[in-house]
Amino acid sequence: MAVVVMADAPRPGTAKRRLEPLLGGQGCARLQRALVARAARWAAASGDPYIAYAPADAREEVAALAPAGARLFAQVEGHRGERLAAALAHVCAEHAGPVVLVGTDQPRLSARHAWGARDDLREVDVTLGPANAGGYYLLGARRYDPALFAIDAAAWGGPDVMTLTLRAVFDAGLSVGWLRSERELDGPGDVAALLADPCTPADIREALAP
Repeated sequence: MAVVVMADAPRPGTAKRRLEPLLGGQGCARLQRALVARAARWAAASGDPYIAYAPADAREEVAALAPAGARLFAQVEGHRGERLAAALAHVCAEHAGPVVLVGTDQPRLSARHAWGARDDLREVDVTLGPANAGGYYLLGARRYDPALFAIDAAAWGGPDVMTLTLRAVFDAGLSVGWLRSERELDGPGDVAALLADPCTPADIREALAP
């Protein structure tokens, strides 16, 4: 199984901007470094790791956070769906599959997520890990299919991504598996929830400190 991390560069002023009132620009960059590193380690522990970085000049910044053996490539320009589609197609072209895509906003990815995705993809075409805000934190597929990302461009980042994705996938006749729902780290409420949770990893808890 290949695991692709969609990783934005940990830069002040662009990383985790919704959290700037809490952490400041430098704090957001520190948090993003911890999130990218954690997701990359999970990818390496779960399969063959790939890191799709953005922007195009961020290779060195992201490579410093990647485990040995990870293969890095730049994300394409475009909206979220176009970048996800291109990353999946890129890895499927060189890996027999299956392929799992994750972002960096789910700091509690664990072995059970990898096991669940791998088990699902023995039986179904696609598996999804729903996020509580209406999107997904994980997408796995046996092969590349454009139907996986065939939703309106304006919908990406909104609360209907999962619903629209399921509709597109079912319309394409693909079978679907389902992982447990998880809360992603996006806004101040998510920070409070993580800090209140004793299971939050120590490196993320430290990065969330003001």
